[in-house]
Amino acid sequence: MMKYIFTIAIFLFSAGVFAQQKQNQYILIIRSKADIKVSAEVIKTNIKHWQDFMGDLGKNGKIAGGYRPATDGVTISGTDKTVKESAYIVNGEVVSSFLIINAEDLNEAKQIAAKCPVFELQGNVEIRPIQNTAN
Repeated sequence: MMKYIFTIAIFLFSAGVFAQQKQNQYILIIRSKADIKVSAEVIKTNIKHWQDFMGDLGKNGKIAGGYRPATDGVTISGTDKTVKESAYIVNGEVVSSFLIINAEDLNEAKQIAAKCPVFELQGNVEIRPIQNTAN
């Protein structure tokens, strides 16, 4: 009986620890200006800021994944499935990366996104909660 109670106590303690550590995931959809014209020095500085930003996310356990699509692509659209030999650009913006982050809630996700270096070059970040549809 004591072994049974001890096992249950360990299970409940473990479940409580994991429940407290559970964080939500959010996708940051990062868009850049498709035709931005800046100096090489500005680009170099921005790259350094990206390295720092990503490094901080990693050190703090906030990054779950990151992807950067190639600059070329094909866009198929409309009911007639028109093919355009380029990435999808709207309002002069193109998706430049996707980051999946761990955050307690939307407010923390917004705080993380606000530090993104894309703003230095007039870009933007869309934040969406991720829903796990695999389970």
